[in-house]
Amino acid sequence: MVDTTNLAPGVYIQEITPAGPIAGAGTSTAAFIGTAASAAKADLGVPVLVVNWNSFANRFGGYSSALPLPYAVRGFFENGGTLAYIVAVTDWTGLPGALDQLTRVLDVNLVCTPGLVDSGAQATVLTHCEDMHNRFAVLDGAQDSTPLDSKGTLQTQKGGLLSVSGYGALYWPWISVNDPAAAAGKPPVVTVPPSGHVAGIMARSDAQVGVHKAPANEVVRGALALDYVLNDTEQGVLNQLNINAIRKFPGNPPQLWGARTLTNGVPWRYVNVRRLVSYVEESILEGVRWAVFEPNTPALWKALERTITEFLTRVWEAGALFGQTASQAFYVKIDEELNTDAVRELGQVIAEIGLAPVRPAEYVIIQLGLWDGGSQVSEG
Repeated sequence: MVDTTNLAPGVYIQEITPAGPIAGAGTSTAAFIGTAASAAKADLGVPVLVVNWNSFANRFGGYSSALPLPYAVRGFFENGGTLAYIVAVTDWTGLPGALDQLTRVLDVNLVCTPGLVDSGAQATVLTHCEDMHNRFAVLDGAQDSTPLDSKGTLQTQKGGLLSVSGYGALYWPWISVNDPAAAAGKPPVVTVPPSGHVAGIMARSDAQVGVHKAPANEVVRGALALDYVLNDTEQGVLNQLNINAIRKFPGNPPQLWGARTLTNGVPWRYVNVRRLVSYVEESILEGVRWAVFEPNTPALWKALERTITEFLTRVWEAGALFGQTASQAFYVKIDEELNTDAVRELGQVIAEIGLAPVRPAEYVIIQLGLWDGGSQVSEG
């Protein structure tokens, strides 16, 4: 309002800041928790931003064959990652404190704990991501020479990780990479957990296509070989268990070949769907902050509806939502049915948003027939 105290009667101009369009939130900033070769005492348990391998090595030391963290960070940047927070700990007893510190870093989207395969500890990472809403856990499967054994290490680990809303995924097997720390006379390769490389693939896929694209059918840059070479039957079993495989196909380098989250619920089954919805939620929450403390009137509801609709239209146009028209892809509802007198008396504005996310073509089924010009024999 214009303060008209001691002003002559007349018309006065008041400048206001209009509600601008919603900018998309980030999707691919990673956080790595683990033991570093030479972290300073002041850096222990504190998130430190690094932008490339050199900035990590200068702050936390280089390679050590006994430590998965540096290889994971290198794999992240090799595969397309650009920003990462490092939380160095002396051992995994520091995990709860590290996660608490990460609640104060709001731009983290991916959480990696390279080499951690204890399902109880990994479950705390999943809980952290679910509580924060805007991040996704990239978890390592345990090394196992009998992955189809229901009582084996890998399947037992996975059994302790089921989540309702799918804020994480499990990746297997471990991969072989070049080892600059190899001692003289030793093989110049080391077997490391894949989570850092996978997080980099997610960042690369986000940048090239968008968060709505499943981060799979992607080359794992830097991977020379696999700790266990799966066949189709074995992967079929693991895929039904929501364990995402890394595969080696003839004539090709290792590839990420799975996109399922750690949930049995169909709505959140796929990594890209979970991450897309988190992206939309975070973008809208940040983009409508201007509305806090505004008069709670139908005019505010309409302004919110226009702003959110414009953003979701851009998401649909980018190919992230399913539908031939925007109205088929999403809806936004902010009206008196939702915002009753009782709701408004509590100082609340309720908006209902429905999305039709694009899901991956996980199974491409080809119907092949033999044709002799007059009849056809088909295989389903």
